[in-house]
Amino acid sequence: MHERWFDADGRWVHTAEWEPAEARPGPAPVVLVHGLGASTLSWELVGQDLADRLGTRVTALDLPGFGRSRTATPATMASHRAAVTALLRAHGPAIVMGNSMGGATSVGVAARHPELIHGLVLVNAAFPRPGANLDQLARTMRYAALTLPAVAAPIVRARVQRLGPERIVDTTLGLVFAEQDRIDPELRGRLVALATERGTYPEAARSYTESGGSLFRYLTTGMRTDLDAVRAPTLVVHGRRDRLVPVSFARAAAARRTEWRYVELADCGHTPQLEFPERFVDVVTRWIDRDVPAPAARA
Repeated sequence: MHERWFDADGRWVHTAEWEPAEARPGPAPVVLVHGLGASTLSWELVGQDLADRLGTRVTALDLPGFGRSRTATPATMASHRAAVTALLRAHGPAIVMGNSMGGATSVGVAARHPELIHGLVLVNAAFPRPGANLDQLARTMRYAALTLPAVAAPIVRARVQRLGPERIVDTTLGLVFAEQDRIDPELRGRLVALATERGTYPEAARSYTESGGSLFRYLTTGMRTDLDAVRAPTLVVHGRRDRLVPVSFARAAAARRTEWRYVELADCGHTPQLEFPERFVDVVTRWIDRDVPAPAARA
């Protein structure tokens, strides 16, 4: 794995890249987009395996305001889409995989720039709440509070300072995993190290609340239109035990786009690529080999 930086319209964006042991013609490169509060570490357990199985380059990026991508300007869905678009323009069209907020970001890019997307994989993506659906309503309202970053940022900052890096990481992992004993100990250590580093970033809490508020607005306004506009082959992968995005949301999105492939993982939480990395790679690579035309075939 190689760490690199690129200029996304004046923002320096951090990436992690994996090259295949043996490249092969056919599959497009892969770009991985993390969720709210996450980073390229969300993909560390699958990056190399995806590269080797597909025979292509795999790149994960830290969205502006997350991981090691610092930003002095607002961290919003628009800035996240811009960073992903800049990476695709620099590296060429790709198969884009997005987890949680990264899934919503990827939908927005696919709707606006179909020429850059060879395939789309939505991994426990943040989807709009279906009409009259009351699943996780209380949690949804807590996220709605993030639409006021000036109020929410000090609360988030105080919580981070009170809990410290280890407890923040463990609390988050306990929320996104269906079973905590599946957490990779080495990855947990790297997450704690990154959380410790980000504790020195004065903009960290602001970036989190700005992004969360912007995501909530997108989910409640423009995302349904963008879902209908996606033209790339699309795979939806969703853990049935997701505590953040109820599986009913993913089922509704799949029912809306019946031509998309839908795979539900019965005993999995919010981050299948971390909880069941081998199973995740199997599902994704089989779908790419079967359903995603090679770049030359689509040209």
